[in-house]
Amino acid sequence: MPRRYSIGGGAVILVAIILIVHFAAKTPSTDVAASGVSHVKIASVASLSSQTGPLPVVGNVTSLSEANVLAQSSGEIVSLSRALGDHVAAGAVIAQFDNSSQEAAVLQAQGAYDAAEANLTKASGSTAANSSIGAAQASQGAANAQTSALATLQNTAAALDDAVNTKSDTLFTNSRSAQPALLSTIIIPDSQLVIDIENERAGLNSVLADADSLATNSDIDASAGAMLTDAQKVATFLNSLVAGVNDAVPSGQTTAATIASYQAAVGAARSEVLAAISSLTAAKNAYDAAQSGAQTASNSATGTGSDIAVAQANVKQAQGALGGAKANLEKTIIRSPISGTIISLPITQGDFVSAFSPVAQISNPSALEIETYVTPDDAKTLSVGGGASIGGGVAHGVIVSIAPALDPTTGKIEVKIGIVGDQSALTDGDTVTVSLDRSEAKAPTKAVVASQIVIPIIAAKITPQGPVVFTVASSTLVANPIALGTILGSQVVVSKGLTPEMAIVTDARGLSAGQVVVVDSQ
Repeated sequence: MPRRYSIGGGAVILVAIILIVHFAAKTPSTDVAASGVSHVKIASVASLSSQTGPLPVVGNVTSLSEANVLAQSSGEIVSLSRALGDHVAAGAVIAQFDNSSQEAAVLQAQGAYDAAEANLTKASGSTAANSSIGAAQASQGAANAQTSALATLQNTAAALDDAVNTKSDTLFTNSRSAQPALLSTIIIPDSQLVIDIENERAGLNSVLADADSLATNSDIDASAGAMLTDAQKVATFLNSLVAGVNDAVPSGQTTAATIASYQAAVGAARSEVLAAISSLTAAKNAYDAAQSGAQTASNSATGTGSDIAVAQANVKQAQGALGGAKANLEKTIIRSPISGTIISLPITQGDFVSAFSPVAQISNPSALEIETYVTPDDAKTLSVGGGASIGGGVAHGVIVSIAPALDPTTGKIEVKIGIVGDQSALTDGDTVTVSLDRSEAKAPTKAVVASQIVIPIIAAKITPQGPVVFTVASSTLVANPIALGTILGSQVVVSKGLTPEMAIVTDARGLSAGQVVVVDSQ
């Protein structure tokens, strides 16, 4: 017979209780809903766009057993901080070239940058840009910059003449004729190089004459541009001449000591020309910034949108020139890319060293470094020698190199970080998070940051209708559509939909439009 089952009264009551609880959970009471009101924090878009904090990136750990250090500049070694056999940390200074001209260029570029920032402040309305005092000061600044630029043009022409006619011509016969010739006592095995050197010297007579005429021309922009072209031609000639005397072979007529004196003379000539190019570039930038400042001073205190855009562009241009000058200065400092022992140090204080010559070799079989990539904009905020926190603080490092151009594969700038101290927490081949310290001198100003709005990724919410950020009106969340751009670590560029003065919710996770919230104080 089939079995029969019956449900007692207690079981029926139990089922009923379960159903009541189930449906009650789906329909929360007003008191429960009230107790679940979300708390949020808000901040202005301008403050969230600040790029002065650490830059978060992801990097790969790689192994280095030896590092061969090449000179990135040429000149005289004036300081030697380490000796053969010394242990050095990653980023430590080993030696330094004479860099007085590079330091001067940094100082000039810093002045141009400060002037551009001041002009931007005026254009934005922070000071009385249209006052007669401000206009007079800006006009005087432009006149001073013009005087300085003219003096720099004259100094450049004199430097070119000295480098060629005084220093390098000691190696020629009939140097100022149409057919100059290297001294027959200088034996250079590469005959084609000899021909190139003599042809380049023949072409410099007209170049030097042109430079003399440009030195008295009052059209600063045109003269400076043409003078830089002339200077580059002289630099090209001197590069060839340096290569020639470096390859010269001692003979009965020309001893090794004589060849060394030729190398020193030609090296000094090239350094003189390179310094003149750097000074003229800085003077031209300062002149352009001063002229722009004088124009801005005549505008209204608030300025127009185009005035502000021009001032912002001038700040960026000056910032780029300053970054370039600092990069040139950094090239005169020889640093160790890894921690280890110096096993080769073929330089001594007072040596003249050519660019790309070997200057040191560091050995460490257990040395590690981290390779990562950043956007060009982020690269501008970093400096060689800057600190790095690795893996949330399990190790520390220092930025040892920043690539000068985009990597063709990634489309970004390669940055290498040397490990400082204990690296036992890292393993070759690992992927780690890295926080790179930004350089305060290179960090963009608030006005510049406003031209590219960047917010934390968690402040944006992806909805079926597209990405939004939330603002708060009468304790209620309001969705504001935005357009997202490039992702920068934990931040994202917003190309449309936000203004710097908007106050938005800093963390949109779990929130929705129309939701009632409580705004917490910061």
